[in-house]
Amino acid sequence: MSESKISCCILGASGYTGAEMLRLLSGHPNIDVKAATANALAGRKLIDVYPHLATFGDVELVNADQVNWSEIDLAISCLPHGTSQDIIENLPSHVRVVDLSADYRFRSADDYEKIYSRSHLSAERTKTAVYGLTEFARAELPNADLVACPGCYPTATLLCLIPLVEAGVIKSDNLIIDAKSGVSGA
Repeated sequence: MSESKISCCILGASGYTGAEMLRLLSGHPNIDVKAATANALAGRKLIDVYPHLATFGDVELVNADQVNWSEIDLAISCLPHGTSQDIIENLPSHVRVVDLSADYRFRSADDYEKIYSRSHLSAERTKTAVYGLTEFARAELPNADLVACPGCYPTATLLCLIPLVEAGVIKSDNLIIDAKSGVSGA
């Protein structure tokens, strides 16, 4: 990694996931949050919306089309599925993306459409996004231009099952996962 910080934009900074991402990045030594988007709160400073995030100083919430993308290396999308791909597909090619939505989790755009009742904007890009379960995609992640972050249920399921399948302890062709949550997804 170079000595310079990675300049970052948080897409959807005013939502729960965006706020938590900002909190996590507030002390990161290699990330410089230069931009944050939040359409409904555009024009307000991050510090006014989130006083506990004073480390971001004068960063102002803006619309995505107001970001100076030439200064951004990385976009972290904290937008909901559907909205996320609308923005990601219009970003300059030099901007690497970490997408927390479900928009690039499926390799097949047909599967995405079946689940979300919406066409995907980039069937080809879904095939090349790296499914970012770090324990099993570690080699692919450093060079990925688009990382599709797995959701909480797939993460909990896959972290338990992949080692067992790979070791031959269980077979993957007849598994049933019965998972429940006391809180809706972020």
